[in-house]
Amino acid sequence: MTKKRLFSFVLGFLILFVVYHFPEFFSAFWIMATFKIGFLIVAFILAILQGRKGLGGYGLGFGPKWGSDLIKGLLTGLLFFGLSVFVSITLGYEQIAEISSFKAVIFQLPIILLMTAIPSIAEDILTRGYLYGHLKSLKPVIWILLSSFVYVLNHIWRLDDGPAVLIYLFILGVVLASSVWVTKSLWLAFGIHWGANIAFESTNSVFQTKALVEHNGPTWILAATWALLFIIIAFFCFPKNFNKLT
Repeated sequence: MTKKRLFSFVLGFLILFVVYHFPEFFSAFWIMATFKIGFLIVAFILAILQGRKGLGGYGLGFGPKWGSDLIKGLLTGLLFFGLSVFVSITLGYEQIAEISSFKAVIFQLPIILLMTAIPSIAEDILTRGYLYGHLKSLKPVIWILLSSFVYVLNHIWRLDDGPAVLIYLFILGVVLASSVWVTKSLWLAFGIHWGANIAFESTNSVFQTKALVEHNGPTWILAATWALLFIIIAFFCFPKNFNKLT
C-alpha cells in the first residue's frame, strides 16, 4: 500500500469512526438518529471518493445471493442469541420477568427492527466492510483477527466491563468476520449481527428477562454460543478453502 493510499485509508476510517461515535456523547434521540443515518451517507460518499462503487465497495453489493444471505444471517442471529437466553434461563441465571401482549409486540416490532438495523449495518461497515474493501488482499486469518480486534475496540464504552464481555465481543467479531470472508460480502454478517441485536432488544421489551445471579454466567454462555456458531461455520466452510486461510 502506497503512502497516499495508506493516508486515504486511515483518514477514511477516522472519519467513519467519528461520525459513528459522535452521537454517543449526547442523550438526544434525534442526534443519534441523524448521525446513524448520516453515517451511511458519509460512507457512500467516502466510497465514491476512494474509487469504489458506493456501498458495494464495502461488500453490500446486490449480487444474486444478497437476499438469501441476509435472511440466513437474520435467522441465525435470532436463533443463536435466543439459544444463549434459553440456556441461561435453564441454568437459573435469568428468568422471564414479563411478556408483552400481542398488540404491544405488533406496535414495538417495527421500532425494534429499525432501531437495530441502522446501527448494526453502520458498525458492520466500520469494522468489517471498510476493512474488507481496503484490506481483503491480506491473508484471511490476519484479516479476520484484525477485523475482530477492531470490532472489540470499537466498543469503547465497554472496554472496562471485564474479560467475559471482551471475549464474547471478540468471538462474535470472529464469527462476523469469518462470514464476510466466506461469502465475500457483508450481507450474511449484517444479518447475523442484526438478528442478534433484535433478539437482545426483545429481551428488554417484548419479553423482559431478569438476571438472577451477580456473576457473568449469562455473558460466558453467550460467548460459548457464538463459539459454537464459529465451529459450525469453520466445519462447513473452511475445509475446502483451508489452503487459502494462511
